Amino acid sequence: MKKIIALIFFFSPLVAFCQNLTGTWEGSGGGVTYIKLVVKHTGDSLYGYTYDEGGGYCKATFAAIYYPRKKRLIGNGVTMLINSGTHALTGYDLIYSREPEGEFLRENIGEVGLLDRIFGNSSRQYLKKVSNKTDIPKKVDPETRRPVIKPREKIKEEESKKKSPPVSKKEPVKNPPVVITKPPVKPVTKAPVKNIPPVRVDTTSKIITKKIIPLPTVPVALIKKKDERSSKLVQTIYTSADSIKMFVYDNGEVDGDTVTVFFDNSVILDRYRISDKAKEIYLPVSKNGQLHTIELFANNLGTIPPNTALIIIIADKKRYELRASYDLQTNARIVIQYQE
Repeated sequence: MKKIIALIFFFSPLVAFCQNLTGTWEGSGGGVTYIKLVVKHTGDSLYGYTYDEGGGYCKATFAAIYYPRKKRLIGNGVTMLINSGTHALTGYDLIYSREPEGEFLRENIGEVGLLDRIFGNSSRQYLKKVSNKTDIPKKVDPETRRPVIKPREKIKEEESKKKSPPVSKKEPVKNPPVVITKPPVKPVTKAPVKNIPPVRVDTTSKIITKKIIPLPTVPVALIKKKDERSSKLVQTIYTSADSIKMFVYDNGEVDGDTVTVFFDNSVILDRYRISDKAKEIYLPVSKNGQLHTIELFANNLGTIPPNTALIIIIADKKRYELRASYDLQTNARIVIQYQE
């Protein structure tokens, strides 16, 4: 009997250490009405993203460290992805527990919150595990993969490097050469170019060069076929920028589906095969209040219908992450309008 008890005490730390928090957690509290935490747990590190609603909404990348013996998770938001304008990055101190109702992460309130534990406290943050699955994008901000808490010695070392940058020693130049200055040449002024088409960026090479490529001529039959399909609005974006940058990914499994992308009835991508590698496009925004329309037109359905695309738009330092779904009867539409 004593041997059995000894074995139980020996293996109990291993059970705690093997606890895996990978999955989707949902809850509320802490001043927000809804919290969603999606994480992958590897070793003692967790990374993923958070989404919350209450007085607005926001989505941010997330990183944390888990202490299995204390069942304690300490982490924080790293990079803001979506923000309604009222939220800020925040930290989390949560305690893990397995209860008859399921697995929970509750806000660590310490000994001060003893009465709250007895009588309950609706403002205390809590999260319940609702699924073991995650929908974390393949290309997560690499900052989320770094440990949240750095050793003090490492911080002191980084601060000392900032305070005392290396001084480069150069030998004095003897007999410097005589520099002959020429009168400045007046720059040649060119007439302004009107109706500049959208700029495409070639991302296949390491050095990105912006090239202005004339838009291809759109066949009348293609325009007619596009107009015959219904158009589903994904989102309207108001921006004070004079141009936007758009990235196009495949939002699901890469299955060979192709898309034609229209910008104000002009083709900017023709039968493009979308994949997990981003296609980067620059588009102008008129300041006269004109509505610009981006439409995604399915050329085929690939092997797994319908077609789905992840569209990321950067406009005036704001990031919009949109998921568009479209098929042979419906187009996906995004509207851009200039607004001060």
